[in-house]
Amino acid sequence: IPNLMFANGFSGHGLQQAPAVGRGLAELIIHGAYRAIDLSPLGYERIAENRPLRELNVV
Repeated sequence: IPNLMFANGFSGHGLQQAPAVGRGLAELIIHGAYRAIDLSPLGYERIAENRPLRELNVV
């Protein structure tokens, strides 16, 4: 779907992460790229390409 953007898949820490994700998504919509925080490693493409994201710090 053209121009569809989504941010989902949060666990219990989602409330803490929401401001950063909102800012990143706003930057992507307005500027076409992430500026403050590079969220590209968390993109949907990694799931479609079967590239796992290794957790370095598990709480």
